[in-house]
Amino acid sequence: MRLFSVVIPTYNRAHYLKKTLESVLAQDCQDFEIIVVDDGSTDDTTQVLESFGDKIRVFHQQNQGPGVARNLAVKNSTGEYIACLDSDDLWFPWTLTTYLRIIKENNRPTLIAGTLVYFWNEAELSGLTLKPLNLETFADYYAASQSGNCCGACQMMIRRDALEEVGGFVEDKALNNEDHDLVMRLGTAPGFVHVTAPAMIAYRQHPESFGRDLSRNFTGTFRLVQMEKAGHFPGGKDRRGDRRRFITLYIRPVSLALLRQKEYQKAWALYRQTFAWHLAQRRFRYLAGFFVKAGLSLV
Repeated sequence: MRLFSVVIPTYNRAHYLKKTLESVLAQDCQDFEIIVVDDGSTDDTTQVLESFGDKIRVFHQQNQGPGVARNLAVKNSTGEYIACLDSDDLWFPWTLTTYLRIIKENNRPTLIAGTLVYFWNEAELSGLTLKPLNLETFADYYAASQSGNCCGACQMMIRRDALEEVGGFVEDKALNNEDHDLVMRLGTAPGFVHVTAPAMIAYRQHPESFGRDLSRNFTGTFRLVQMEKAGHFPGGKDRRGDRRRFITLYIRPVSLALLRQKEYQKAWALYRQTFAWHLAQRRFRYLAGFFVKAGLSLV
């Protein structure tokens, strides 16, 4: 049994996947296993995976989306902690060593969010060095809502028992934000650590990024709103404000992006559904700005 299970779903990322796997194998801390789920790729993914031999474990499935792929990987993993990594991103050599230190020094928290560095070209990463550890610690994920420290899939280090208790990732390839759905369901589990230094994940920017699919982003964020209104997230009335601060944090960029793409009906749907929540948070700039931009778009 390893301390870390590195879970990597992949779909037609053969041209990035090799670098991703190499960055994991180059870790200073070697207490890990790598599990890759090929989500029905049609490119050279199989050949790339075969080139790593027994250094990785591989599972194949028909294209069902990252939620199903991650759950399959977790089901076949053994680690105490599940590290989620996207197949186009990179780790630095110190990434797992940093996570290990955080786990030991912070009473094995439920969730750790690593620090992201955005890049288009790998040359942009050449000057990055290991900086002193700096953290923000919270009683649970919801307690971080006022700081705006949300946690996406590529940042996630999750304790296995907590992940299994909430049932893993939602399995619906029609939506994005299955990672935000997960952390909302983990919201009251004890211990959330947000790393501010050193840089731990290099988040690749490219036109094919799954997160750029605005239709899936809308479906995922709208689902979060409906889940909250139906009372499916933990914490009851006492944590309502925390939950809604996080959800509106996801809503704002998606609704504005929808306006820019002239998806007016979807943008207004998000705006109307969360108007009262934004008003309660005194988010007047967003409320007014959206209204003005929506009005101008109709001129």
